[in-house]
Amino acid sequence: MSLFEHNIRNNLVQSAPLSSRIRPNSLDSFIGQEHILGKGKILNNLIKNKTIPSMIFWGPPGTGKTTLAKLIAEETNMNFTSLSAVSSGISDIRKVSDEILSNPNLSKTILFLDEIHRFSKSQQDSLLPLIENGVIILIGATTEHPGFSIINPLISRIKIFKFEPHDNLTLNKILKKVLDNTQEYLKTDEKIIIDNSVLDTLITGSSGDARKALDTFELAVNSTINKNGEKTLSNNIIRDLLANNALYDRKNDNHYNTISAFIKSIRGSDPNAAIYYLARMLKNGEDPLFIARRLVISASEDIGLANPNAMVLANSTFESVNKLGMPESRIPLANATIYLALSEKSNSSYLAIDSAYEEVTNNPITEIPNHLINAETTVDKEFHIGEGYTYDHDSKNGFIKKDNFPNNINNKSFYVPKENGVEKTLKERFEKLWGNL
Repeated sequence: MSLFEHNIRNNLVQSAPLSSRIRPNSLDSFIGQEHILGKGKILNNLIKNKTIPSMIFWGPPGTGKTTLAKLIAEETNMNFTSLSAVSSGISDIRKVSDEILSNPNLSKTILFLDEIHRFSKSQQDSLLPLIENGVIILIGATTEHPGFSIINPLISRIKIFKFEPHDNLTLNKILKKVLDNTQEYLKTDEKIIIDNSVLDTLITGSSGDARKALDTFELAVNSTINKNGEKTLSNNIIRDLLANNALYDRKNDNHYNTISAFIKSIRGSDPNAAIYYLARMLKNGEDPLFIARRLVISASEDIGLANPNAMVLANSTFESVNKLGMPESRIPLANATIYLALSEKSNSSYLAIDSAYEEVTNNPITEIPNHLINAETTVDKEFHIGEGYTYDHDSKNGFIKKDNFPNNINNKSFYVPKENGVEKTLKERFEKLWGNL
C-alpha cells in the first residue's frame, strides 16, 4: 500500500461512524455473545484451535457479526475478504475463488458474505462446491431466519451460531468505553456529561443494537451545544434521535416475531400483552390491514365455534381499518384485540378441516355415494342414480340419520366438538344427532 493510499484509508476511518471506529482489535476486547464465545464454548474453542468451519452468524443488527468475523480471521492468521450479497453476484464469487486458486498464499481464506439471505437459490448454489472443496471458509451474516432464507444443501454444510441482542449490561459497558476515552474515540477535549437516567434512555431505546446506541450517542454529542467546555446530553435529545429509528422491518424476523407474539397473546387470553404488541407494531409502521387480516385468521383458528361473533367483529374491524386509515384505525384494532383475547377459545373447526385434508390426501379417489348424486336426466334414472336419498325436511325433526360418506370411509369422525362457549350447545346437538361416532 502506498503512502497516498494509507492516508486515504486513515481519513476514511476517521470519518466513519463511531460504531465503526470503536470496533475491537482483539477477541479479548470483544464485548457480548458470551453464550457462544465464553470460556469452553464451541466457537471459542474453534478459534483457539484454529479449526474454523464454514458458519452463518444469525442475529439482529448491531450484535457484532461482522466484527467477530474479522477478529476470527486475525486470531487464526487467515486471509479475509468481504462481499455484500446486496451488491454482489456469482461473478464476484467466481472472481474471489479464481484469485484464491491462482495464489497459494491465499489458500486459507475466509469469505465473509454479509446479508447472505439476499442471495438467490442459484447464487447460494454457487457457494457449495467452494465450501465442499475447501476453496473458501464461508462466514455468512444474516438478520433473517436461516431456515427460511438459506437453502438446505448450504445449511447442511455449515454451522449456525445465533447472536442475541445486547443486554443492558453489555451496552452499558460499550458506551462506558467511549465515555472513558472521549479524546480517543470522539476526538474532542470537551467534557461529555450524561447522567444515569439519560444513559438508561439511550440503552433501552437501542433495543440491544450496539451500532444504534453508539451512533445515536455520537449524534447526541454533535447536536449538543458546548457550554464552558462541557456538553450535557439530555433525555429530550436522546428521545428525539431514537424516535424515528425503531428496530422494526416488515421484511425481517422482528416483523414475524412481533406478529407471532401478538397472535399467541390473543390465543393465551392475555389482552394486556396483546395490546402491547399491537401498539409496538403500529408505532413502528406496520400495515394496519396486515394486522386486521391476522385478527380474522385468529378469530377463525383460535376462537372458532366457541364464539362465532368473534369472526363477525374481526371482519367488521378489517372493513373499518380499510375505510379509516391511521391513526384512527388503532381504535377498532384495539377493540378487536381485547375482544378476541377474552373470548372463549376453540380450534375444533381448524383441527377438523386439517384432519379431512389428510384423509383426502391419503385417499384422493373415492366414489360419491349413489344416493347423494342428483338424477338430472332420464339416463340417470335408468341407472338408478339418486335412489335411496331421503329428504330430511320430510321428517318431524328435520333430520334423518344416514351414511353420507363414500363406502371406504364409513362415517369417519373429523369434527370433535369442545365444551367452550357457544360450542357447548353445538356439541349437545351433535351428540344427540350422531351419538358417539
